[in-house]
Amino acid sequence: MSEVIRPKDLIHLRHHSMRRTFAGSELPQTLEAAYDLAAGTVGLLGTRVAGWKLGATTANTRRIFATEEIYFGALLAEEVWTSTESGPLPSPPVLRGEAEIAFQLATDISPEESEAVLGSPAAEIFDAWAPAIEAPYSCVDNIIELGLRALLMDRCSAGALYLGVPRTDIDDPSIDGLLEIFADGVSVAQGSAKASLLMPPDEAALGFLKLAAAHGVYVRRGQWISTGGISPCVTLPFRTPIRLVLGGQSEFEIQVQGPIE
Repeated sequence: MSEVIRPKDLIHLRHHSMRRTFAGSELPQTLEAAYDLAAGTVGLLGTRVAGWKLGATTANTRRIFATEEIYFGALLAEEVWTSTESGPLPSPPVLRGEAEIAFQLATDISPEESEAVLGSPAAEIFDAWAPAIEAPYSCVDNIIELGLRALLMDRCSAGALYLGVPRTDIDDPSIDGLLEIFADGVSVAQGSAKASLLMPPDEAALGFLKLAAAHGVYVRRGQWISTGGISPCVTLPFRTPIRLVLGGQSEFEIQVQGPIE
């Protein structure tokens, strides 16, 4: 029988841009243990959590991973890029992306404080939102076959999050506008929050905060919460212009360099 995977094993695979097939016996036995394994990788790396990516906010992800509850994974500082800040673009080994809406936390929230804080209006909990491209990546090659525990142990397939210009009006109706991804000038994916998500994006973010508190997770001011795939997740080209458009207006254009050949 295979041994259960350890945090350092996942770190090794990701560090070397490696993927492999896992046996079911290598997975943590419960969802809670899978979350703990993911947290262990973050702790061992000693890096800052800059955001969180959500799943099960769409009917498709609930079907694929056989769950009715939102799930989440941590995004590390080097995996999050904002168009208003300088810095290198995150470059996952495989580039796939989907359009999303992300919210930025306005305050620290400990598990003990969460119930009181979450009674406040969304505009007091979040101080900005931004359109984004979320780019998933997992070192687990057979993640669909293995299911939710495999997804959670690898930080919910955290790869990269590319953020547009932050807006401070949390009730801005353009949140529900058409989001579209272009690759080399060609539209490759599109969707809107109202049509794609099972709940409004801010409700998805609030649902995550309740779940995070239940798992003992301390979330911090400035972290981003990306609320799930509004467009289909599509393969994107390296070293080619990729543009995100919201409501017909360009948000940002990036070229992800990818692996060195």
